[in-house]
Amino acid sequence: MKNNKLKLSALSAAILISLAGCGSDDNKKSVTPDVAPTANDVMVSDAMQWMVFEGKLNARDGNYDELTVSFSENGETVTAQDGVYTFSHGVLELSGIDFKYVSISGEDAVIDYTVSANGKSASAQLVVSGVKGDPLAKHQWHLRNSGQKAFALSDSLKALLVQLDVGRGLSEEEAKAKRDAEFAADENFYLVAGEDMNVVEAYKHGVTGAGVTAVVVDSGLEIRHEDLAPNVLPNRSLNLNDKAIDRTDPTSTSESGDHGTSVAGLLAAKGWNGLGGRGVAPDTGLIGMNYLGGDKVPQTEFLVHGFPGSGISLNEEISAFNRSYGLTVPTHIVYSELDEAIESYPNKALRGGKGATNIKSSGNSFVDGGREGSFCEDNGANALGLTCYNGTSESSQAHPYYFSIGAVNSNGKHTSYSTAGANVLVAAPAGEYGVFAPAMVTTDSMTCLNGYSGYKGRSIVQYTSDFAAAIYPFDYPGHEENTSCNYTSTMNGTSSAAPNASGVVSLILSANNELTWRDVRHILATTSTKNDAENEAIKLAVGEGEFVAHDGWIENAAGYKFNNLYGFGRVDAGAAVAMAKSYSVDLGDEVITPWQGAGSVLGQEPLSLEIPDNNATGAEYKIVIEEELNIEAMQFKFDVFSAEMGFGFETDNGVLQTTAGTDLAIEVTSPSGTRSVLLSSRQALSLPALDLSNGWEVGYILKDGAFLSNAFYGESSKGEWTVRFLDTSDASFTAKDGGDSWAGFAGYVNNTTPSTMTGIAVRVFGNAAN
Repeated sequence: MKNNKLKLSALSAAILISLAGCGSDDNKKSVTPDVAPTANDVMVSDAMQWMVFEGKLNARDGNYDELTVSFSENGETVTAQDGVYTFSHGVLELSGIDFKYVSISGEDAVIDYTVSANGKSASAQLVVSGVKGDPLAKHQWHLRNSGQKAFALSDSLKALLVQLDVGRGLSEEEAKAKRDAEFAADENFYLVAGEDMNVVEAYKHGVTGAGVTAVVVDSGLEIRHEDLAPNVLPNRSLNLNDKAIDRTDPTSTSESGDHGTSVAGLLAAKGWNGLGGRGVAPDTGLIGMNYLGGDKVPQTEFLVHGFPGSGISLNEEISAFNRSYGLTVPTHIVYSELDEAIESYPNKALRGGKGATNIKSSGNSFVDGGREGSFCEDNGANALGLTCYNGTSESSQAHPYYFSIGAVNSNGKHTSYSTAGANVLVAAPAGEYGVFAPAMVTTDSMTCLNGYSGYKGRSIVQYTSDFAAAIYPFDYPGHEENTSCNYTSTMNGTSSAAPNASGVVSLILSANNELTWRDVRHILATTSTKNDAENEAIKLAVGEGEFVAHDGWIENAAGYKFNNLYGFGRVDAGAAVAMAKSYSVDLGDEVITPWQGAGSVLGQEPLSLEIPDNNATGAEYKIVIEEELNIEAMQFKFDVFSAEMGFGFETDNGVLQTTAGTDLAIEVTSPSGTRSVLLSSRQALSLPALDLSNGWEVGYILKDGAFLSNAFYGESSKGEWTVRFLDTSDASFTAKDGGDSWAGFAGYVNNTTPSTMTGIAVRVFGNAAN
């Protein structure tokens, strides 16, 4: 048996060798002949601009060898950087022959590709056509900044200015050279590619705001607007006017423009429908409430905060209440615990207890707000670069339930108007006025008979038609990209920054609806961009020393970077959505300490801490906090008295007012050593503290004056907190043009007696999570 097995094995081996040699003339081992790979055109016909399109190259190798792929455009080889191929029209990532393509330009395009294996190759094309987009998106620099003008710095404006210069005596050559140089300088300063909210990166995650709804609390919302209607929830909006006939239609009746319609477009204009531009969250639902102007129903304050009766259910996925409005009076408004309770309702009660956000514009009073007249020019704030109004002058921004949003330009720097303060949470794009620097391109009241664009636009009617057409080429009737005047290019202000931030919040909650409102704040604080990184500190000479009235960027003990102009920085939609999708932070339950401190703000015997005049040392008060919490926000409340703080006093030179209010500065230092300027001095405190329920608090610069600081985020609350009060000047000054525009003061005289701090309290908002 053994021999037979050996014979069979030898026979089997011989057969195998014979079979292996089949097809070879010399009876040696060979392989299948190598053949060239094949490649065929790939058609991409249903892509959406800025969204990921996934496909596969139509290529194979007959021998199943691994293919290498190369790309070219217009005959030029395109190489990958960090795995990404960048073309003039879009970007592509490749894995084997699977690709992900994002059309940036929205235009038709052709990509040549070549596949190779074993020295042989084949070529074909990836043909992109019919990309779904929005014709004005290319002008929306806040979404993707390529250095576009957004209809500002127009050729028609330059030609008008040259014409005016010639009329003043310059030759046409001189005038043209002058204006060319000025426009070139403005373009170099304002038009900076890449300074945007990184929205395209958020869309790459497939997140566009679907599944959540934002409430626009404003002057109105045109619910039938062609670019808003697809996102407006039917019969859910509220007309709050006392005599309204249709309670579900908050469309404004103004002919000169509707603020709320423009706000809504920035937040959630419908995307990829071939109309206008797109919102930050182009698939987010919209509810409008016309809160501003006219007599309102008695329940208004409750309805605009989502209380029962507003139509908003406790479990509805409301992402944000956008609040692009404010109150500007040259005083510090008395804090109201009742208002806090109403304003915090969305955060505490909605979304099944997870909370909705209140997104609030920080204000447009960095230089002035109107009622204070030339005050902040006269006292030096404008020249120094200090904010005229403090962000917490309006008390709704002195608690953490309103996210206060500052504004930045197309170069990433502070706008001319955005009110600053330690309460600012983050910043968002808004731009200037759309003439010498870009503003926002967004929705406007429809037709040329209503709106900012059209015959009756508030900026257009002040000029002759030729001037208006030159200055506002897009908004003036007849522009080829705005034939029906349904859009505007001149929306700006922190009113624009807020809905841009609301759009990012909507993207965050669309990406992960399990997040709480505090999680959203944490994501914003963690992911926002440190824009304008070179922003410098501002120092004041005070007596024999100095006071740093603005710190620029600081880094606190928890590693968070903060700036009173920008909060934690400009919102980054891509980074925020990425963090939301993989969120694993446990903030635990919110813990709010009782107010603790001393003196009149707590109903105790008043303190008497004198603040020396024009003295850099100032007066200090220390408070020890025993609770060890991870800080989410710090709130402070003060009473500061000045016997001279009233409504001025008669002199031969007119009615004069004390400088006690504008000279006051307040800083706080945490146990970890982080410093936050609550009040910089040179601010518009020309009138006594104002209680909106009970009137003026004569004799008080601050009465129950609350301040919020986000600068201590993430630090421990436990330990000794130091509050320093300063009077930063002994100067008197006169009012420009003879008087303040509201109170009528002809000038301001240095206080003759020291101001006195009579009450102080602090409250911690935080968590005890490890």
